[in-house]
Amino acid sequence: MRRLFGVSGMACGGCARGLERQIRRLEGVSAVGVHHLTASMLVDWNAERISVDDIAAAVSRAGYRLIDRHRPEELSAILTADISRLSLRLAVAVMSGMWSMALAVVLYVSVLDPDVAWWIALGSGLLALPVVAWAGAGIFWMALRSIRLRAPGMDLLIALGAGGAFLLSIASLVSGSSHVWFDTATMLITLLLVGRLLDSTTRRGALDALKALEDAAAETAVRRTASGDAVVPCAQIGIGDLVVIDAGMTVCADGIVREGATLVDRAVLTGESRAIPVGIGQRVEAGSVNLQRRIVVAADRSFGDRDLDRMGGAIAIELAGRGAAASRADRLAAALSWAIPALALLTAVLSPLFGAALQDAALRALTVLAAACPCALSIAAPLAQARAASIASAFGLRLRDPTAFEALARPATAIFDKTGTLTHGRPIVVDVAPASGWCEADVLRIAARAETGINHPLARAIVDRHGREEGAGGTRLERGAEAQDHAGHRIAVHGIERDNGLTSLAVTLDGFRIGTLGLADAPTSDARETLSRLRALGVEIWIASGDAGGPTLRIADALGVPHDRVRHGCTPAGKAELVKALTSPVLFLGDGVNDAPALAAADCGISVAGAHSAAAQTADVVIVRGGIGRLLTGMNLARSTTSVTRQNLGLALVYNLAAIPFAIFGVLSPSLAALAMLASSLSVGLNSLRLTLPPATAHSSAAEGSPAKVSDAPAS
Repeated sequence: MRRLFGVSGMACGGCARGLERQIRRLEGVSAVGVHHLTASMLVDWNAERISVDDIAAAVSRAGYRLIDRHRPEELSAILTADISRLSLRLAVAVMSGMWSMALAVVLYVSVLDPDVAWWIALGSGLLALPVVAWAGAGIFWMALRSIRLRAPGMDLLIALGAGGAFLLSIASLVSGSSHVWFDTATMLITLLLVGRLLDSTTRRGALDALKALEDAAAETAVRRTASGDAVVPCAQIGIGDLVVIDAGMTVCADGIVREGATLVDRAVLTGESRAIPVGIGQRVEAGSVNLQRRIVVAADRSFGDRDLDRMGGAIAIELAGRGAAASRADRLAAALSWAIPALALLTAVLSPLFGAALQDAALRALTVLAAACPCALSIAAPLAQARAASIASAFGLRLRDPTAFEALARPATAIFDKTGTLTHGRPIVVDVAPASGWCEADVLRIAARAETGINHPLARAIVDRHGREEGAGGTRLERGAEAQDHAGHRIAVHGIERDNGLTSLAVTLDGFRIGTLGLADAPTSDARETLSRLRALGVEIWIASGDAGGPTLRIADALGVPHDRVRHGCTPAGKAELVKALTSPVLFLGDGVNDAPALAAADCGISVAGAHSAAAQTADVVIVRGGIGRLLTGMNLARSTTSVTRQNLGLALVYNLAAIPFAIFGVLSPSLAALAMLASSLSVGLNSLRLTLPPATAHSSAAEGSPAKVSDAPAS
């Protein structure tokens, strides 16, 4: 079985990876992917060996809650409530912590009577108590959870630092001393709450973008009535309505096949990419891809209650299936989560050997935790990503995967589909060559019979040239189409090689060629300039097309792509294999259902404007409007984002590296360490605001479809 679940309670990518490991260990689970940003978990399991209750119990043991149905709008509402709670906790941490710190400052800068100082220290502790006990309660709970999942992260570091500062301060008060570090505890907790709030806001934005992309996907259907066929929104399809599904299209309604027989790919629903035959009386589900020929389906479920809707939607399934890839910041935080406590423990153990008192040794260890704990890491990437997503949307780009977006910064290879990506995707029949004894009209009529009911640019071009559809619909083949005429003769249309640079199709009747069709499609206005600028940046350009050699090479010549970097006659699997064989990072740009495997295999898959929903659902970056010149805008933004993220990581760490020796030798106090860490976090926030597109890029991208210049300059 396969199902997409929602998961409540995840706070970071580390949570997702830890939960993924836990569920993968369950007997009977064959595959699992947990996606932190969309709070989703896609599981494939053997229902005879494990049940949903078992999976829910495992999720609960890990400290999270399983939600049976993944609905982006419901999870967005849950996140909105979480953001409200986080905001309230942050407000308490700021207000109470501010007064606790104010009293601590009095102790630092004043010479007071010991009794007065003790009471001020006690007041600082009482004001810090709501921060540690209530505002930071979730952090301590997440720290315990991370140990249970064997995936320590920022929560564990903050819990150790804040908890240690608080407990050491209480011990100091009990002994009659006024030397306390409650302000360190409140500052650590407050900074992590800021990071959590930013991350939750980013996650809600990702869920809202997911819902927007689902809404923008091809959610229309061809409804058949007594008065004819009409395109209507899927939301208007009711139970019992007849829906026409052409070959190559994604099935948009759950229902029973009333006319026709075909093969469908149910990979999005089951994870199995093999074709399944269906015929009259059998059931098909929305999200499946019709591979062969037109069918007519009687809907038996309304929109919103389809199996696909119950699973959460095709896009959510694709995202969850990928799991949570670790970003640079995640990997760094994971390493520090082990290293920093170890360093603090080592400091506590070795300091007494060099003459330090036990209390002083504990204080030094606490200072190491506060000094080395990179709180700014928790906001370094989310701030830059949120800023990048906002800028991208203004230029017609939707960013779906921040980790894949990093690959767009400096790709080694870019592979382009031809039809609909480098060309307009609207070929026209420019040549009809009938064989002896046949006329042009008969060749077009017979070819149109094979191409009727097939959702492909070449099929549409042939039917349009003929002027109308013929028959009940042909069968879609990997590189052609076939059908039968009224007398039962076999009609076939398939690609052939010719030297005229056109897309050439042979039309045969019972194996005998009765004519040849020539179709032409022109490159888009920005294709040549885009490819030229990519080459200037050192990117290796390839073209991978399912079309024949003649037209593919003609487009390659027009765009300056060498013939040894052109692959024609590619199957969908062939495109994906090419992606895996070339030097990474690899970009793939496509628009059709046959491009989906390559888009998924690429380090960064990009769907162009007007792409088939299967391509848009698989891509990491979606060009919502404009031509492929938007790729250059995306590259420039990715470079700027990567630059700012690296700067943020540097700002988050450089202070720690400088402060650790002072902490180890007792020169630095925990409070000063926490203040320096606050300065580090503020610098990260201010640096993220510097992320913009260079003026030349913004200007050239302002015009619709105008390719942007890619700059090597850092973010301004």
